[in-house]
Amino acid sequence: MAAETKTQLQNSERLKQLQDELRSLIAQADQLRSQIDTVNAIIEDLFAASEILDYIAKEGKGKTVLVPIGAGNFIKAKIEDTSTVVMAVGGRLSIETSIEEAKKAIESRIETLERIRLDLLRKLEEVNRRINEILPKVEELARQTQGQRA
Repeated sequence: MAAETKTQLQNSERLKQLQDELRSLIAQADQLRSQIDTVNAIIEDLFAASEILDYIAKEGKGKTVLVPIGAGNFIKAKIEDTSTVVMAVGGRLSIETSIEEAKKAIESRIETLERIRLDLLRKLEEVNRRINEILPKVEELARQTQGQRA
């Protein structure tokens, strides 16, 4: 009887440990998915910026565009110069550069973000693999613990 009680306690403690690990892994997976979504959104934004630069370089001179002025408001403006673009470089710092250089910088950022996304996807795959390893053990221990209590 004492051995049976000891086994019950060990199973119960092991179940609690696995459940805690499972909760932690699920939280990690959620965080990784969120980070992947953020990286994907930034990549999409950069692709859109690159396409706009292509359009401006080819057909922008003299075109009227809507310029955002904040809070969802815009003003109409005519594009006079298509040789340069003001590009954000971080920390509220912007530089004036050629459209070609801006496109190269955007492509470099996209490549970096795609490597980051791939790394995040690998980590997510690893976490999901671990979840799939633990889940059957948790279910089995939960059944054993319920059976021992009945």
